Amino acid sequence: MQETIRIPWTSALAALSFQPLALTGLGGVVGSPGVIRPWLYGALAVAWASLTWRAVAMRVRVSPEGIRSHGLWRTRFVPWDDLVVVQSFPGPGLLECPMAILFDGSLVELTGVYGLRSEDESRVDRIAERLNALCDQA
Repeated sequence: MQETIRIPWTSALAALSFQPLALTGLGGVVGSPGVIRPWLYGALAVAWASLTWRAVAMRVRVSPEGIRSHGLWRTRFVPWDDLVVVQSFPGPGLLECPMAILFDGSLVELTGVYGLRSEDESRVDRIAERLNALCDQA
């Protein structure tokens, strides 16, 4: 039961959102003193590359042990034994994301996938149903 779930267009939007910030940072580096400028170029390049890669690689990975959510800022793991149900909840703005409800009552946001909020069944709802079906199999 190895499966990877991603929504490519939200990953692409997240990656594109960092490009103006990188260009703004590049403008600040160009205006910096000459001695420190090479160090700032390197730091900016590392930050830009890591944030862009994390945004492009956002996903939810399902394994026999549980659900691993690779989001933009951090990776979360939910074992099958602790999982009650996965539901879609409103996220930031017009987006929604799946949330895992655990036996102790805590909520874990599975930040690897986002979708547009809708009144009908959305793609995130279908992902939540798929994760619940996989939870029943495990």
